[in-house]
Amino acid sequence: MIDTPEALEHLAAQLKAAAWIAFDTETSSPDANTAALVGISFAVSAEDGYYVPLGHAPEAAERQLPLEQVVAAIKPALSDPNIHKAAHNAAFDLNVLARYGLQVQPISYDTQLAEALLKPERRQSLKDSARVRLGVRMTPIEALIGKGKAQISMDRVPVAQVAPYAAADAVFTFRLIDLTRRDLKAANLWHLYEQIELPLVPIIAEMNANGALIDLPYLAELSLEFTERLAQIERHIQELVGEPFNVGSLKQLNAILFDKLKLPKRGLRKSKHGLSLDSDALERLYDQHPIIPLLIEWRALEKLHSTYVVALPRQADAQGRVHTTYRQLGAVTGRLSSENPNLQNIPIRTQEGRRVRRAFIAPEGWQLLSADYSQIELRILAHYSGDPALQQAFREGLDIHRATAALVSNVPYDQVSKAQRYFAKRVNFGLLYGMGAQRLARESELSRAEAEQFIQNYFARLAGVRRYLDESKARAQAQGYLETLLGRRRDFSALRDGRLSAAERARIEREAINMPIQGTAADIMKLAMINLHRALREDGFRARLILQVHDELVLEAPEAELARLVPLVRAVMESAYSLSVPLRAEVNIGANWAEMEAADAWLARH
Repeated sequence: MIDTPEALEHLAAQLKAAAWIAFDTETSSPDANTAALVGISFAVSAEDGYYVPLGHAPEAAERQLPLEQVVAAIKPALSDPNIHKAAHNAAFDLNVLARYGLQVQPISYDTQLAEALLKPERRQSLKDSARVRLGVRMTPIEALIGKGKAQISMDRVPVAQVAPYAAADAVFTFRLIDLTRRDLKAANLWHLYEQIELPLVPIIAEMNANGALIDLPYLAELSLEFTERLAQIERHIQELVGEPFNVGSLKQLNAILFDKLKLPKRGLRKSKHGLSLDSDALERLYDQHPIIPLLIEWRALEKLHSTYVVALPRQADAQGRVHTTYRQLGAVTGRLSSENPNLQNIPIRTQEGRRVRRAFIAPEGWQLLSADYSQIELRILAHYSGDPALQQAFREGLDIHRATAALVSNVPYDQVSKAQRYFAKRVNFGLLYGMGAQRLARESELSRAEAEQFIQNYFARLAGVRRYLDESKARAQAQGYLETLLGRRRDFSALRDGRLSAAERARIEREAINMPIQGTAADIMKLAMINLHRALREDGFRARLILQVHDELVLEAPEAELARLVPLVRAVMESAYSLSVPLRAEVNIGANWAEMEAADAWLARH
């Protein structure tokens, strides 16, 4: 326990003399952007842990040192570039400590990231890692703060109880460093970890802290409009049915659709309240009654309204900025995920989704800059498959869907119809996710036979793609895993299980086809983020990263920097990794996230 000046002086000396420091924060809540710092724990060896109480309630702590005194004592070691720092979920701790004037560098290890890279499908909490790797059952946090309605915040827990709990967090983090590093090297994942995931940690922490500015008055107006539209749709549905009911109630909806309207039940799964009425089920019923399209519209609008239009203003800070939490390995493919709120799920193809994006704005005198990789997954497919026709189309800068349609339909490039291009686009993207003839027929005006013929022609003309799909499935089964171009690995040993059902095997094979492509795209995006962040700092830009949505990066930048920034962003993204076909990034500028124009056109007007 560090609660006297003498103990603090001893800790500062220990930290300054250490080669490695494992650290952890105790906070009043799990939100890194708003949580109060309750205490910090440290370990400089695999045996001894220290806890510094800072923000416990008076009744929970007899004695605590002033925050300013503690910060002054530990700051030199935490910012010393020659002392390695390690944490479990470091981005969270970096965010919290930065708000208290403590910049931690370098982050040399994150044990949670190591575990996530080694076993993407497994839970990666510190408690889980300690149990699996060390055979230790750590004290659960619920033993301190309780559960449910009786739960209290950590600052109200007596220091005497928190100190051993917190110190253990730092000690076990320290112990996990060598164990996980050994496994990363044995699995040939060390390069990926050291060159991509670790350098990204402070960037993710910074993006979480930056947040994105939202237009609060605009969202208030949009909420009124969406509320009125939802009510109109509900009235229309109830008029068609002939009675009032709760459109959002699955139980009442089951009664209306199947008992009253007698819609077909075939192919629908059972649920707790009757039959499942998820999006797939409603698509199956689409042509069965006029209320089904209305239900689909109501659900999409209601989700946008509740998840974003109503929720975002409540989640904004005092400056009107919304802070998401990015998870570096939130998906098994290596993609980032976003939560609280999830800013990666705002639809861009619907008018309503674009209107929600319109709420994300640039500060006065600044602009938003969006850099979006153009068809990166298809470019990676061209690289993997080695298909000459696909590669040639990308090298010549052709519209890839028009070029594919010309090949498949055997017509000149400049005579491809809109319908032919549409079918080619559906197949190009659908193949990456295992789409077959049945789904192509359902999503287009083709018959099942026509869809089968189109796909057959596609593979006849793009034989390299067919070969890649077949080889991916075979390799996943033979070796039990697949890798991205940069070595990210996902386990597919389940394919060796002879008891798999046909449906389950087909699902896993679809994932095997997609994983190397989507995973490589994720790796390239992460490299671009690292390189761009470094370039912005080295060149003294005030521009900063605020959002990442799959293949898109969003920055906010002073208008005076844009002429220099645009070519830099484009060059960094397009040179992030060398494929057999060129990478292309489309750069756009705008005052908000929905209304943007090509960067070159914007610069020409300004």
